Amino acid sequence: MQRRTRFAMAAIPVIAALATLTPGVLASPDGSATVRFGNDEVGSPYPPITNHDASGNGKFNLVPRTITIGVGGTITYDILVRFGIHQPVVYEAGITPNEIDLVGPFPFVNDMRGRRAIGPAVNAATATATWTTPPFDAPGRYLVLCNFQPHFAEFDMYGWVQVR
Repeated sequence: MQRRTRFAMAAIPVIAALATLTPGVLASPDGSATVRFGNDEVGSPYPPITNHDASGNGKFNLVPRTITIGVGGTITYDILVRFGIHQPVVYEAGITPNEIDLVGPFPFVNDMRGRRAIGPAVNAATATATWTTPPFDAPGRYLVLCNFQPHFAEFDMYGWVQVR
């Protein structure tokens, strides 16, 4: 019985330290961070429908999904597209994926309520682009999603910017 008590007492500081860790990846000291918008390094090279291996869940995501920056910091998105379209959209702090309406016109989300910034639409012909957000001027959890409706609605292509 005494052994368990000592173990439990020793575990308390470790658990407390883990609880204070910031979720997500931390930005560099200057407040900037880079996120890959699309993950073409996984799955097959085939477009959806014909010969596709259902790897959309791997391809249509943000890496990392959550990034933590300080007030005044920015995020640079490296947008990678092998097929389809990616377009990053940033919403105001506090908006969740469940609050986004798929208002169209299809194939875009285009929910303007709380939209903070929108990046370039990049397609397979363009293949890559880089976009840097305006500075985040207030603390909060900001939703970032792919404005291409199938990627957001069917594959949950969204992530978070945590500003502290």
